[in-house]
Amino acid sequence: MENLENVYAYIDANSRDFVETLIQLVRQPSISAKGEGIQECAELVEKLMKETGLTTRIIQLEEGNPVVYGEIRSGETDKTLLFYDHYDVQPPDPIEQWISGPFSGEIREGKIYGRGASDNKGNLVSRLKAVESYLKTVGDVPVNVKFVVDGEEEIGSPHLKQVINENKELFSADAVIWEFGGTDREGRPCLYLGLKGILSVELRVEGAVKDVHSANAPLVPNPAWRLVWMLNAIKNEKEEILIEGFYDNVKAPSKEELHYIEEIPFDEEEWRRELGLKEFLLKRSGKEALKALLCNPSCTINGIVSGYTGAGSKTIVPRTAMAKLDFRLVPNQTPTEIFGKLVNHLRNSGFKDVKITKYGSTDPAKTPVNDKFVQTVAKTAEKAYGKKAVIYPISPGSGPMHLFKNAYGYPIVSVGCSHPEANVHAPNENLEIESFIKGTKFIALLLQDFSRT
Repeated sequence: MENLENVYAYIDANSRDFVETLIQLVRQPSISAKGEGIQECAELVEKLMKETGLTTRIIQLEEGNPVVYGEIRSGETDKTLLFYDHYDVQPPDPIEQWISGPFSGEIREGKIYGRGASDNKGNLVSRLKAVESYLKTVGDVPVNVKFVVDGEEEIGSPHLKQVINENKELFSADAVIWEFGGTDREGRPCLYLGLKGILSVELRVEGAVKDVHSANAPLVPNPAWRLVWMLNAIKNEKEEILIEGFYDNVKAPSKEELHYIEEIPFDEEEWRRELGLKEFLLKRSGKEALKALLCNPSCTINGIVSGYTGAGSKTIVPRTAMAKLDFRLVPNQTPTEIFGKLVNHLRNSGFKDVKITKYGSTDPAKTPVNDKFVQTVAKTAEKAYGKKAVIYPISPGSGPMHLFKNAYGYPIVSVGCSHPEANVHAPNENLEIESFIKGTKFIALLLQDFSRT
């Protein structure tokens, strides 16, 4: 316990320097969707790891963004805790809605603003600083620690599987802490035990070789209409996905999982108020809404583009129409299965001419709620925050967790130092400095508790 008190004292004494390190990382753009600043950010992450005291390497494939790896061995135990993080961020658009620059790292009212502040650079720096605090005060870490810092998480991590397969000796561990998490509005720590899978696709319909005067509409096929009819063949107004066999492999939540879902605080009025909604889809409410959010697969139109969308009118038949969709999948669905069923469904529905492009995809994955590692993290979180942890059997989000859970069987829990108003993926993304420092102490405590279980 004396070691932990010294570690906490170091964190408090150096909190300003910790914040400056995070600001430095936020100021380095790293937009994987555009390839902007990726190499520079990977090198900066490696530099920060080396300054912490880790042995590092940048894993670079012929294609794809580099993965930054770091590790430090403990002199006390053979147990290993692996942290999965990512240094890439979402595009900052719409730029005009940012109060300060999206990569400024500006501090206002106790918050650090900038793309990546919460997702995921804040958690990455927090974990590095927890390790540093042990090394500076104790001279050792309680357990072996490994960092895998992805450069493509925001675009589906298409090359991470290859990195892991080609460097298997680097990724051995006893348990994994995933990249995201934080506290709810009441300050309760939230633990996420899994992720939905995702399949992202583009559907494109071609018509004439050029836009045509709409006076010719009786003769010229309209790709925009055809796209609308095709989308209607995928999902109906009851939110039912019409692809044949789509629900065949859906695994219902267990009794234990439903028990934890019942215990999750769900302030639906606050949710609707924040989103400006009078009601949720299908008038869902209460635990029914929460269960749908966590346990149901979905199909979402991310964007549609066709024809003229500027001011006034322009009377044309557009030459092309395109929609981007994502399917959120639950255990035991897979992107490969659903993509094949989508292709067959559209062909059987008379849309053989549609060009279907598959983008990033990940399988769903989750750790059982009764796993010993889950209980360790939950107890540590309660000690760190003074409030009982809220356990989510699965998150509605997606990521490459399956590469560690499904392939290697590691128990995985996602926790972090974010907060409910972090604006992740939106303008004015931010991280509370208080949450950042408290989260660093939580990780320091977890390193100690994990070493003793």
